[in-house]
Amino acid sequence: MGKVVKRLMLDDIYAIGRNESWFSAMASKGLHLKKFGHLFVSFEKGEPKKTKYRIDYLEKAPSQEQLDVYKDCGWNFIANNGYFYVFSANEKSCATELHTDPIEQGFSLSELNIRLRNNLITLSIAMLLFLGLMISIYCFNDELYLYMIKGQFTQQMLLMIVELHIFYSAIRNYRITRNLKQSLLRGTDINHNEDYRKARLLGGISAGIFLPIALFSIIIPFVGIAKSEDYTLPEGNTYLPIIRLAEIEKSPNLMRETSYHDKKVDWANRVSFDWSLMAPVQYEIDEHGIINGEMWGDKSGVYSPSITTRYYKLTLGSMADNLTLDLINRYVWRDELWKRENRGYYTAAFPKADFLPGRNG
Repeated sequence: MGKVVKRLMLDDIYAIGRNESWFSAMASKGLHLKKFGHLFVSFEKGEPKKTKYRIDYLEKAPSQEQLDVYKDCGWNFIANNGYFYVFSANEKSCATELHTDPIEQGFSLSELNIRLRNNLITLSIAMLLFLGLMISIYCFNDELYLYMIKGQFTQQMLLMIVELHIFYSAIRNYRITRNLKQSLLRGTDINHNEDYRKARLLGGISAGIFLPIALFSIIIPFVGIAKSEDYTLPEGNTYLPIIRLAEIEKSPNLMRETSYHDKKVDWANRVSFDWSLMAPVQYEIDEHGIINGEMWGDKSGVYSPSITTRYYKLTLGSMADNLTLDLINRYVWRDELWKRENRGYYTAAFPKADFLPGRNG
């Protein structure tokens, strides 16, 4: 048995004439078809031979008796992918064509054409729902830029590109099958030597673009998880772009108020680092303190100020102004209302202490 060589399919499996022509061209180079799928085709390396291939659509797997009839006519079964079966014969042999009546062959493709049409209808409905969901997320979101920074914006956009490509492929496959069926019903035979080079070139360009996109859309969430980190805010200098609570309160009695849910991180005094493609550097820094001997203005308890800093270094500096407005909408206006209703149990520092977005990071 010779060495097995794999090649990308690149062309549509439904392009029968082009694939038959490509298999023959590979055989003339010493690569003989052994197995083929939607993504890869396996060839066995051997002596170059003039071989002709025929791809037949069969709704049921052929019995051994049927395969023997094919063989008696000069055709050897090579491989199949779903309903598509590939047969080969030596080009010099007097093998009888598998189909001598193109109209009859056209009728045999009717079931495949209906199946692809139904799949396309189902996929169209799914695409409309998917696009409707995306539109609702991004067109009816009051904090769009903050969602893009904190959410899975990049992954969703990449997935949308992949979904549109899959949808386009479904349309293309249906059109190829429909046109082939109509051509056969008009009495035109399949061109078994159809030029395959242009289709494979375009398929290679498409694969080079969309396969990395699909792979990247899967990897992105794991990158974010791997880069995320939480640790306790040091009491000394942190070299972080923040204003410390002591700089605001300026009280010698200020003490740190801690909250350990585990032994590793003080969640009341925490540095949380996050990552996204739109903001590769994101810090959320909490600091809580207590000043014994001082009370809240309403005498509700010991004065315990806190401060939260949010810092973003943006990939696109032009997003800074809109991101600032979204942060105001979420953390300032809303919190001011909450503060009035709850008599000062919460303190918010604006603008430097609560967030530090900037055009240049």
